[in-house]
Amino acid sequence: MLNIQNKRNAAAIDPRLEVADDVGRTYARYGLPTSVGRVFGLLLASNEPLSLDEIALRLGISKSGASVAARDLERVGGVHRLATPGSKRVLYEATDDMESTFTGTFVRVRDAMGAMIRSEARLGPGKAKRRMKLMVEVHEFWLQEAGGIMERWKRRRQSR
Repeated sequence: MLNIQNKRNAAAIDPRLEVADDVGRTYARYGLPTSVGRVFGLLLASNEPLSLDEIALRLGISKSGASVAARDLERVGGVHRLATPGSKRVLYEATDDMESTFTGTFVRVRDAMGAMIRSEARLGPGKAKRRMKLMVEVHEFWLQEAGGIMERWKRRRQSR
């Protein structure tokens, strides 16, 4: 009897919420707000745009929390805002431009590389300076390779 009830409960779970929670946990592992990850996951997994009220209700968060997360995601290009004709109601939808989801990562790597360059300039000769130089080089290499990957991705999408 208990096993049947568990299966019914599992079937009743909205898979979009499972996606939202999974993406939220992933964001949290990288020091980003869980709420932003959950909103992004929900919008990624939704076939239709959602209002802030719908996002808040589905995720069990405040409307202001949903709004802050949606604005953060909009700023980095992960979601876009859709106006509802004849209404003040705003809908949000995940982007189909997946390249924009990496923009924040590139910015963070460039920022880290800048810090490493400044640090290397401050250090005198020795092991620490050589290590810092390697950090700069690996960041430069990562950005160069990632740029090539993104270009190949764009070409692949265009050829479909």
